[in-house]
Amino acid sequence: MAQFKTHMAGGTIAASGISTAALFTNALTLTQAGAVFMVGFVSGLLPDLDCDTGKPLTFLFQLISILIPSIIFLKIAQYVGDAPEFLICYFTLSYLFFSYIVCSIIKKITVHRGMLHSLPFALLCGAIVYLLFSSSGEHVAIIAGLAALSCCFVHLILDELNSVTFKYGFIPGLKRSSGTALKLKSDSKSTTIFTYIILTIVIMGGIIHS
Repeated sequence: MAQFKTHMAGGTIAASGISTAALFTNALTLTQAGAVFMVGFVSGLLPDLDCDTGKPLTFLFQLISILIPSIIFLKIAQYVGDAPEFLICYFTLSYLFFSYIVCSIIKKITVHRGMLHSLPFALLCGAIVYLLFSSSGEHVAIIAGLAALSCCFVHLILDELNSVTFKYGFIPGLKRSSGTALKLKSDSKSTTIFTYIILTIVIMGGIIHS
């Protein structure tokens, strides 16, 4: 498995490339490009949610506890307003919910190198981001979804490349982790089925919305 710093670098490069290209081709505004960069960067780290301890999980949930409530806020504000007292309660409770409750659940239900390190999960990330950005227009949603998918895929590629080793400095070989990132299913049938069900639901939601 590649180191966390390597994944951060990979996510940064991939997200920067996509958002910069979209910006200079006038596909996105500066603000939209910045948002696409952020979701791409975070998506490039998401497979490491199955790391129960250490810097990856802490860093990821710090970002998620800010990004997801911020994206959802606009829709909620249409019904409950944006009074200061609501903002304080909403963002405080959202941070605590994602940082502690959701984080604890993720730790219990995920297995290292399980379905979070898989191609279906990368597709799921892209599909969810597409739906989250749908209110900004279809072309923005597509670019954001592709950024999330691509950056998550980069993470998986880096893990697979890290599984290649060289004996005596020149004889190539594979570690036991080889093939555990770019996969279509995990050892758990229930987790695999659940992932595909969620992926199907999200994709259908995107088709209906469009």
